[in-house]
Amino acid sequence: MELEELVSKLIQFPTVNPPGDNLSECASFIRDYFSEQGFSASIIEFEKGWPVVIVDNKKKSDKVVLLNGHYDVVPPGDRSKWEHDPFSGKIFEDKVYGRGATDMKGGLAVIMQVFKEIADKVPYNLIFTAVPDEETGGEKGTKYLAEKYNPTLVLISEPSSSDSINIGEKGLLQIKLVSRGKVAHGSLPSLGENAIMKLVRDLVSLEKIKDVEIKIPDELKEALIAKVPEIAKNDAIRISFNPGVIKGGVKVNVVPDYAEAEVDMRIPPGIKSDEALQIVKSLVYFSSVVPLDISEPNYTSPNNIFVVKLEETIKRVLNITPTKYIITGATDGRYFRYKGIPVIVYGPGEIGLAHAYNEYVTLKELRNSYMVIKEFLLSLF
Repeated sequence: MELEELVSKLIQFPTVNPPGDNLSECASFIRDYFSEQGFSASIIEFEKGWPVVIVDNKKKSDKVVLLNGHYDVVPPGDRSKWEHDPFSGKIFEDKVYGRGATDMKGGLAVIMQVFKEIADKVPYNLIFTAVPDEETGGEKGTKYLAEKYNPTLVLISEPSSSDSINIGEKGLLQIKLVSRGKVAHGSLPSLGENAIMKLVRDLVSLEKIKDVEIKIPDELKEALIAKVPEIAKNDAIRISFNPGVIKGGVKVNVVPDYAEAEVDMRIPPGIKSDEALQIVKSLVYFSSVVPLDISEPNYTSPNNIFVVKLEETIKRVLNITPTKYIITGATDGRYFRYKGIPVIVYGPGEIGLAHAYNEYVTLKELRNSYMVIKEFLLSLF
């Protein structure tokens, strides 16, 4: 099966998460792909209904490399906005189209093919893993893998583009502000206590968190802004601030006694999540602060031996000097980095195409990433 055909076949499984549909069919296909090549592939459900595929070359070595990818995808949205069926996996001209083409069935296909071709040739223990829930946090897949394995290196084939290396990610601080007041008739608001106005005052105050200067590690200053448009560079090097959901009130002529807002903030390396949370609390006066989702900023040093080795491989194979950068979003790589294990994110596609209508991955990106990853793994130790 050609690489682009493998991508197309993976896309044809509509593994939408949430809610987590058609996962077992896709997991079985991945397992059978390896079994047909003579490898002993298994499916493990750390949590029922969430199948993880694991293939191990069984080499006895103190060097262990774990390949990781996810096969779940976000919902396609309004299908009328797609030029091709989002689950057709249509190959047209130099692209493979469909939901998940870039994020990340293209990258998954690449490491599947590379594992198949080199697993018996490398002298170290090579493990392939495919997980079902990266799009909803990775707690039913990669989080368990990080508890189970202590590899020397983790390579995740999320889209970085073949000319770039993703070495880290900002942390996550998502909170809910809850404001309470006193009901009154809207024509006599002084008799009440307006929860919406309390909430608005706190949101205006909390926005000041964008101005807090963070001491960024010197080795990451370039990586943090490497792929960020000029207009958004402050978002990259500071704590970003985005109120994404706001609710409150029951009727226009009633003074609201309840209001809430959900706020998304991303934390750069140089500050811990608990420190950022304390800053939040110091800026909020009228509302209670309820943490929703928190993760620490994490990265692998741009001077790490494996990052340097991959950089040299890209230069040799593609004749380009790659960009090393940090993303503002998140990947499953954080679970291994929390344990001090180096993680490199490198795979085909452009981040801007992830979750977009008419998502695609180019054949050039697939082949470039395939050549680089294969050469990198063959020459690693």
